[in-house]
Amino acid sequence: MKTKIFTFIIASVMVFTMLSIPGMSAFAESLPTGDSFEAPQNLTVGVKEQENGKPYFELKWANPQSIKELAQHWDDLGEAPLAYQIDTKVGDGKWRYDMGESLFGNSLHGGYDEAGDFTVDDATYDPIDAGELDTIDIKANVYHFRVRYAFLVSNDEEEYWVYGPFSNVASIGAEAFYKEASDWATPELQKANDLGLIPGILKGADMTKPITREEFAELAVMLYEKVTGQKSEPVSPNPFTDTTNPQVLKAYNLGITSGTSQTTFSPNVLINREQCAAMLFRAIKAIHPQGDYSITGVKDFPDQKDISTWANEATKYMNKISVITGDAQGNFMPKATTQAQEAAGYGMATREQAIALSVRTHDKAPEIKASSADNPNPDADSPGAASDNDHSGGDSSGAAANSGPIPADVRAELPDGFPNIPIAADAEFDPYFGAILPSGEDVVMISYKSKQTLEALYYLYVDFLKGLKDFYTYKQDDGKLYSVSGVKDGWEIGVSVAISLGNQVGITVKPHEEY
Repeated sequence: MKTKIFTFIIASVMVFTMLSIPGMSAFAESLPTGDSFEAPQNLTVGVKEQENGKPYFELKWANPQSIKELAQHWDDLGEAPLAYQIDTKVGDGKWRYDMGESLFGNSLHGGYDEAGDFTVDDATYDPIDAGELDTIDIKANVYHFRVRYAFLVSNDEEEYWVYGPFSNVASIGAEAFYKEASDWATPELQKANDLGLIPGILKGADMTKPITREEFAELAVMLYEKVTGQKSEPVSPNPFTDTTNPQVLKAYNLGITSGTSQTTFSPNVLINREQCAAMLFRAIKAIHPQGDYSITGVKDFPDQKDISTWANEATKYMNKISVITGDAQGNFMPKATTQAQEAAGYGMATREQAIALSVRTHDKAPEIKASSADNPNPDADSPGAASDNDHSGGDSSGAAANSGPIPADVRAELPDGFPNIPIAADAEFDPYFGAILPSGEDVVMISYKSKQTLEALYYLYVDFLKGLKDFYTYKQDDGKLYSVSGVKDGWEIGVSVAISLGNQVGITVKPHEEY
């Protein structure tokens, strides 16, 4: 993509040729690229007034430790190649970056606090003085902001900028925080806004339009953080090549969503109602892992035949707790099944529908939490149906399998320090080979079969490895193979769950080596 150039408002940051600085040859090998930057965190925006009453914006954010260390490195060398950029849009318009416009920015060096942090973490921004807007009217418009880092690379041959990903979107402005909405949706949209459940990416949007995977991921993360009171962390390293949105990476790390392939998330793809239900169901499980998610006794929908097998549990549970009710005839309307329905947008989840579901889930959270006390074994009654044809990009739902520790007789044969990896409670080992299969030096392979579903077994190991170093998941498109991997306590752990004369689990473990 063509590099976009921006204009600094004060002075352009200049650096000397890096390789001429003693000791810089080695550092040059690890110069930052747009993919290696972290994004600014926890961006907020407020509106201030000058003495003459003229309004302007004040932005604040948190700089990740990696950025602070990079800035300190260059400060020690007397150089200042790091900067920040502020991207803006008004209402449902386009971002200045997407229109190819210059972005307001300044040096990231020169800040100071009592802890000795010299990186800038706030900025005042007057779009009128910058020539970007004629007026600021927060009673009539919603103003959106995002920030990213830039790094000036300079050597004997060329000078150019590399950029990091944008931060979360911070918004401020009109009480009319949406462009269009259906009459039925306005009370719940207002409630969502009052509760702080609408992410910046949806502020000022046309709520009657279908919701994208990226938008729903941000909505689900905001619901999780509001209900739990905990800040989630984005997965690292980023497994996707088509998004750097930290909110999407948080949703992935929480198990709310996965990719459409091993390397893609497809942020702009629209989602249907059964995919929406499945992702929201997984958000609920992330909020209250021990809740009672049984669907025993829940009746089929009139259009049950149109609901994918992998979405059965999610759709029925959401109906059970009255978060999703269906149409006047009780139909769930999971997705379009004909070309005519597809052309009419049948079964697609709209932004206002998704926000309404988030509000209802927020209201049901105490009830869901209370169900935990009555359900000491949350997976016992859960069917956890595996996907036979899940084209939702892995956003199907499922409870983790019933599990226990590795049996004592098997553990006695394992090397010292071997991690406490769970196995299914009904694990059956091969009568000939036993639990531990022959393998190469320093590699341990454990294999067993289970009668629990593939998806339940998959989530057992997602829960075990989620959030750890090199965490990675994969679901084969036909639902017949799942895999999870990560590094725990100095061991590389890889788990495959597949259909092979039953539901087969293979666990490969070896010492982790840093390269």
